[in-house]
Amino acid sequence: MIFENDFNNLTEKDIELLNSFFDGYDYQSSSHTFIANYIWRNTHKLSWQVIGDYLCIAGLGTLETEEEEYFMSFPLTKDGRYEPKKIRETIEEAKKIFEEKGQAFEMSLIPESLLPILKEAYGDGADIEHTRDDDDYIYLKDDLISLRGRKLHQKKNHLNYFLRNYDFTYEEATKETVSEIMAYIRSKNEYKLGETPEEWKEILELETEAIEELLTFVGKGLLTGVIRINGKIEAVTLGEFARTNSKETVIVHVEKADDRIRGLYQVINNEFCKRLPEETVYVNREEDMGLENLRKTKLSYKPIKLAEKYTVVFK
Repeated sequence: MIFENDFNNLTEKDIELLNSFFDGYDYQSSSHTFIANYIWRNTHKLSWQVIGDYLCIAGLGTLETEEEEYFMSFPLTKDGRYEPKKIRETIEEAKKIFEEKGQAFEMSLIPESLLPILKEAYGDGADIEHTRDDDDYIYLKDDLISLRGRKLHQKKNHLNYFLRNYDFTYEEATKETVSEIMAYIRSKNEYKLGETPEEWKEILELETEAIEELLTFVGKGLLTGVIRINGKIEAVTLGEFARTNSKETVIVHVEKADDRIRGLYQVINNEFCKRLPEETVYVNREEDMGLENLRKTKLSYKPIKLAEKYTVVFK
């Protein structure tokens, strides 16, 4: 662990403090919420510390290596403001902490909107690299509901096929149905293991653990959708608002469906989006992790933008 605090045994005051930083700026990032950090807290050995005016979070980067290699995300602001001098002081203090722990210092998952602040603070003293696999896909909620136009015509056809040929029910998750949903997730991921490249199997197994953590937030701000066919769960989606003080953007952390049922993925996405608040404008469907099939699928829904992420190594 790099910083003073981890994400275990948090008090209500701790959670309130953390959310005040996550809510302080529109990061347009699926990684920048309390829930997103909490569910991966043990896998990535996440830790946090307030340094100066900013919240710093560190965690394990690549999981495949035997040697533990940590990174830090860009410090989070509480009031939406970043002052180049102060942010540099915070980063330099964090760098010292990394070095004291025998760790090389780099920053990752940096939203594009923060690059000007970084450049103002460090000038040419930082090497900045775009990490395409980490880019989040941002869609208009109304586009995912209407599936209007030639570019989404095929999705609309799949949706209509399902609606013509299947009777289904849609419901939100409850504490009583969590165990049933988790059993479905495990079954779905075990099935997917058979067709997943070897190097991604560990990630799929870790994802199963993260989803189990995610389901602990049912009834505590988690947005959920479940589709049943003949009473059996066949699709699940789980998400949250990107900020607890705004409903403008929703992050979809999980979407699982039986891909052998034509149109099921389209209908779980469509039904979930139709039930989002009127003030919700954007849907963030996370990154593709460099998986070719996942990238193709996410692009096929025609995002209005990719929320780019960057990695920085200081000279």
